[in-house]
Amino acid sequence: MRAVLIDDDALCLDIEATVLENVEMIDEVKPFHSANDLISYMMEEEVDVAFLDIMMDDADGISLAMEIKRIQPQCKIIFVSSSREFALEAFQVYASGYLLKPMTEDEVVSVLLNI
Repeated sequence: MRAVLIDDDALCLDIEATVLENVEMIDEVKPFHSANDLISYMMEEEVDVAFLDIMMDDADGISLAMEIKRIQPQCKIIFVSSSREFALEAFQVYASGYLLKPMTEDEVVSVLLNI
């Protein structure tokens, strides 16, 4: 399974990337700080699942999810947030999961098994 990950917080991005790299179901993790870089990558590369922070300085994760679905409709979206506040809105864009920070390997596996 090929995954992308975006978070504007460098420390969170590193921690989340490490968690995803330790999940056996995921073969490749490509981390991004920038929504534009992520979209450019997805225009060229097939991705199975996208882990998206919801609140970022340069992007809104909900809008980013809609753009990803436009480019790659089959890509599953899993939101990673420090707040439960956006869960309902996340599922309105057909998210496959919603994880609270800090996410764990077990939580990631659980979400991936359900998609």
